[in-house]
Formats: sequence, structure tokens, C-alpha cells
Amino acid sequence: MERITRLELLARGGRAALVAGALPFAGRLADLAAAAPSVGIFDELGNALRGNIVVRGASGYDQARLLYNTRFDGSKPRAVVYCESREDVQRTVRWARKHAVRIVPRSGGHSYGGYSSTASGVIVDVSRLKGVTLDARGRAIVGAGARLIDVYDGLWKHGRTVPAGSCPTVGIAGLALGGGVGLASRKFGLTCDNLLEATVVLANGSAVVANAHQHPDLYWALRGGGGGNFGIVTRLVFRTHPVGQVATYSLEWPWSDAKSVVQAWQKLAPHAPDGLFSVLNLNAAVGGRAHITSAGQFFGSADKLRELLKPLAAAGTPTRFTVTSRSYMDAQEMWAGCGGTLAECHLPPQGNLGRSTFKGKSSFANTPLTSAAIDTMLHQIEARAVTGSGSGIVLLDSYGGAINRVKKSATAFVHRDALFSMQYLAYWDAGANAEPNLRWLKSFYAAMRPHVSPYAYQNYIDPDLPKWGRAYYGTNLDRLIAVKRRYDPQNVFRSGRSIPVRRG
Repeated sequence: MERITRLELLARGGRAALVAGALPFAGRLADLAAAAPSVGIFDELGNALRGNIVVRGASGYDQARLLYNTRFDGSKPRAVVYCESREDVQRTVRWARKHAVRIVPRSGGHSYGGYSSTASGVIVDVSRLKGVTLDARGRAIVGAGARLIDVYDGLWKHGRTVPAGSCPTVGIAGLALGGGVGLASRKFGLTCDNLLEATVVLANGSAVVANAHQHPDLYWALRGGGGGNFGIVTRLVFRTHPVGQVATYSLEWPWSDAKSVVQAWQKLAPHAPDGLFSVLNLNAAVGGRAHITSAGQFFGSADKLRELLKPLAAAGTPTRFTVTSRSYMDAQEMWAGCGGTLAECHLPPQGNLGRSTFKGKSSFANTPLTSAAIDTMLHQIEARAVTGSGSGIVLLDSYGGAINRVKKSATAFVHRDALFSMQYLAYWDAGANAEPNLRWLKSFYAAMRPHVSPYAYQNYIDPDLPKWGRAYYGTNLDRLIAVKRRYDPQNVFRSGRSIPVRRG
């Protein structure tokens, strides 16, 4: 049986069911990072670690360096350091400072921009910090490298959850630090809204605990300010929520109903009771037909969900309308596109899920899409059937509910007045020519820009996005820059879309 990821599942319409420390560098970090470290310094680090180092040419290197997206397979870091403790991370950061080595943190390796790797430095991998426990106060204590499906499973054993996403192999740290939107978000808030505390290794190698009382400015920034900006997070503490049964649904219509369905969905989904999270999916594959589907999850009964969905189903003539009651954990495995055993929800060598080749972009709709905007969106999806070599998707994720009741300034995540987010995705085979697929995606995004807000979601990070600071962080950008300047004044933790130490 073919295994599919959450994005691929949704692409197919849910058919599975859906303190600062300045570094004493003499020169500019960007120049120093380009210098190739000698083999001897890796021996020095390896002797100090509980974990291990995989250097270029070593056995296992070609597997160790890979990210989730095959587009970045050409990135060849000098080494991957597998840290097994917070102290390992600290030793690695201090070693990198001593030898002027560029370091890049990696949790799950799902960065849309490939920023969990580097061609000129070393990856600091925290995937072995993966413990998931529940303390006496019902808080989840989670290692930064825990995969999302393991977080769900570990907490489900206690009848609890942390609201998060759907991709089973994503690392919890990257997801939470950038926001974290998923099928429980309208009920319980974003993942970052439920973050109570984080342990962070700073650029000088020291470790601090950030919460509402200790380093509150850093704690504020970590809740939506993006991963890899301020330090390397090793441990997270989350508020949890009791869960049991949920109801899920799947709807599909003929493409001829698409416009009326979009209009009905945007009237219903952002304003529905908090327990309902809904996704609208418009997609097409080259050489195929366009499809429109919707899927979602409801904290309530199947009968109540059917009642809530009546206006949506009545927007056209559905060819499929299923509502199912199931356990919360069964639902998460379904959305993840896996089942049977948890092994099916992991990437090799631990599991059986495959990697993907894709590029994504995003925007937010703060007001309903107009008739002209919907026509534009439908036209772009129809164009995908003849443009490129793979599939094209736009996913509309409903906001509102608990997401929007948080003030914009309360956390670094500023997108609190959106009706829904829009994620544009182009998929193609790993060996195919990327250019026509990228052109289609660029054209789709450009066509929609006049119809949506100027904002974008930082967890769908986009190396091509202009004015990205304001798009991702809005009115919170200046405050984030101040936090960056305090905790990482030498800009050690940087990427093409990282928070700068000063305004450009």
C-alpha cells in the first residue's frame, strides 16, 4: 500500500478519510564560516560528545545530510553533529565559536527554504532529544527533536494532546517556534500559544530557560518568531488538553460547483464553533482534471458535525460526503497518511514514509475572497492541468476561534485577524525539470496577490518572498529585532530569512 504525507493526503482530497553573549570573532562571521575546518577539530568535538559526528565521506553521511524535501539534496554540509543532550548542544556551539564554524540547527529537517542545512558549515541535529513525558501538573515535557506523531502518541496514552500540525515527521521545535497550525487549533490555539517554557542554548554556549518569569522577552519571541533565530531549543514544555473522540469529515464536489463551494466554505469555516477546523483543497495534476474537496475535524458528535456542514454540502452536489466518529489518535494517524503501526508514520530508516519534492508559498485572507479572486484561483488551478509535470494545490486552512482570540502583541505570531491561510504548493517527481513547476507556482502566487493580505506564514518560509520581515511578523518585527540583538548580537543563528540584528 502506498504511503503518503499529510500534504499529499490533502492534495488527493482527504481520500484516506483528510542574556546575550558576544562571540570573540576577529572577522566577519560570513567570511569565517566559509573556511573549511580541518578533520582534527571534528575529532576534538567528537571526543567531547555523548552523541556522534558524521563528516563528509563517512559511512552514513549521504543519509544523515538529507532533508525532507528532495529539492535540497545538493546541500552538503561539512558534518552532521547528532546531539544526545543539552550539554552536547552547548559543547557544539562553544566548539563552533572557538573554530569559527558556521552552525545550523535541525530538528525535523522540514524547512520549506532548506534552512535546516548548510553547504559551508555544520548541522546541529537535535533529533535524538525526543523524549515525551507528562508531569504531575499535566504539562508535556518534550525534547526538541521529537517527531510530531510521537508527541501525539506519547500524550494520547494519557488522554491528552498538544494542538499541532498534521505532518507526522515534522520536528516539534520548528513547528512550535513558527506558530503551529493544525486541526485542533481553533479549539485549543496554536502550538506556540500552548508553549509554557523552552530551554535554549544561546550563541555563547550558555543555556537559559525562557518562560513568563525568566527571560520573558525571549519567551515572547519564541512563540511564533520562527525556529533557528535566537538559539538552539533543546526542551519544550507545553500546556496539554484532554481529548477522546472526534468526528472527521470528507466532502467532494464536481469541479463545476467549485465557485459556489468556495463562497460557502469561506462563509462557514472561519466562523464555525471552535471545535471545527476545516480545510478546503483545490488541486489538479498535469494531464488530469481539477478537483475540489474539503476535510476537517470536529470536537463533538458526528450528528452535530453533519448539521454544521449542511450549508457547505448544499453549495453544490457532493459526490462524496462522509462523517466518521473515531478516537483522537486514530484521526491524527489518518491525517498523517499512515496507519497500522507507528512505524508507518516515520521516514527511513526508522519507518516507511517517503520524502517529497515540492515548493510552497503562502498568504492570508483577512476578508472574504471576492468573486474575481475566486475566478482567478480557479483559473490557476485549471492551468496546472497543462503546465509543469506534477500536481498543484492551494489549501485554505480555517482560522478564527481560539487562534484569533489572542492579541497580536501577546506573542510573536501576529496573524490573529485572518479568516484563513492559503498555502500554494507545486509537487513534481524528483527527477523532473523543476522550472515549469516553479513558474506555475510563481504565476499563481502573483495572480492572487492583489486579492489577499500582504502577510505570509513564517512556517511556510519562502526564499523568494520580498519584504518578508513584515509579511511574516508585521507589527511585531521591530520587537523581534530587539530580542535578536540582545540574545544573538553577532548573528550566529542566521539564514536567508532569519530575524536580523537591525533593520535593513
